[in-house]
Amino acid sequence: MIPLHIFLETLFLCQTGIGVLGNSILLSFFIFTNHKLRATNQIISQLTLANFLSVLSRGIPMTISAFGVKDFLDDTWCKIDFYLQRVSRGCTLCSTCLLSGFQAVVISPNTSPWDELKARAPKYIISSCLFCWVFSLFSEAGVILGMTGPWRSNTSFGRTSDLIFCTWKDPVRNFISLTTFRDVFCVGLMICTSIYKIILLRKHYQQVQHLYRTSCYPRASPEIRVTGSILLLVFVFVSFYLINCIFAMYQNFFLYSSSWLVNVSAFCVLCFPTISPFLLSSRDSQIARACSAPTDRYKHEPPA
Repeated sequence: MIPLHIFLETLFLCQTGIGVLGNSILLSFFIFTNHKLRATNQIISQLTLANFLSVLSRGIPMTISAFGVKDFLDDTWCKIDFYLQRVSRGCTLCSTCLLSGFQAVVISPNTSPWDELKARAPKYIISSCLFCWVFSLFSEAGVILGMTGPWRSNTSFGRTSDLIFCTWKDPVRNFISLTTFRDVFCVGLMICTSIYKIILLRKHYQQVQHLYRTSCYPRASPEIRVTGSILLLVFVFVSFYLINCIFAMYQNFFLYSSSWLVNVSAFCVLCFPTISPFLLSSRDSQIARACSAPTDRYKHEPPA
């Protein structure tokens, strides 16, 4: 049997390293690309930035803690780190919701009520992304008041949540109203738009089914491929989000806190920002071509 501390060290080190690498590559593409980004990729760039901050702010402290380092964050750094965790989580949630809603409008038929919005939607992408960041920055500002350094047995804070390397005072009372409303609204909207897109894709498949039978090499349109990628992305996000919610409710409402619960919850939170850059880059043609361009140029370069 592998000792628990070695398993946690390896788990969080690999998860953080892979997440930083994947999101760094994707961010580099969005920063240094010479091509104009599609509207969906503009949203994905904000999602990638939020994922990158999430991996850094949560993955690095959890990795350091897994290696047995104690009290490496004081009160000030606990406030900064946990604030970044909450802001990046909120931006990831809002960006994924925005991406799902935007794609539902894009693939809606011309006879739908969204026809007028479809032409104007790309104009509001930047302002919508900016709203996600501003809303998350202000809605999570209260976390600074409730965060302190590592929990000590001789300290009395009332109702607290021990996060191994920091302590969160009265988490439910301070944040349950605003963050719960935001989370329920965004997750509910993602589920509704995903169901709507599945219905549209099913109708589209039934209409073009005869083409698939007669064509030797059927190819789906770019909109259909992007929609499938976003559906998969939303499914992964909602799955890990609901799993993490179960652990969070158990910890908050039953006043039970332990290191294994914090470790499992952190692992679930880090899964989506670690997986999503590879999922997006493998299924997005614009990103895949940019990532393979250096390799193709090296292959065709004549020997010296």
